[in-house]
Amino acid sequence: MVPAFLAAARRGDFEGLLRVLDPEVRLTVDTPNGVVVILGATKVAEGATARVAAGAAARGRAVLVNGLPGFVSWREDGTPLSVMAFTVVDGRIVAIATVIAPARLASMNLPDPG
Repeated sequence: MVPAFLAAARRGDFEGLLRVLDPEVRLTVDTPNGVVVILGATKVAEGATARVAAGAAARGRAVLVNGLPGFVSWREDGTPLSVMAFTVVDGRIVAIATVIAPARLASMNLPDPG
């Protein structure tokens, strides 16, 4: 599900995103200004293409985040850009936890971008 989500977001495939997201999906984003919560597949899908497109120049790879399938991305200079963890139930993404706060990313034990 995670590769399908990322591929659909990169393509701007709104319908593809809706196919992998649970209708009640919860996206939590830890930002420098606090935590933002977005509820529902439509709202998450609308924002996903914009967020992934904004990070299009970033490098990234699949990782495990506290035992969950995830994705970490870095800017071209190797600075961490984001970490995402996905909770999948019955073949659909029901929750996405994302960290984009630089201070929080700096405190994480992230793999090297290499």
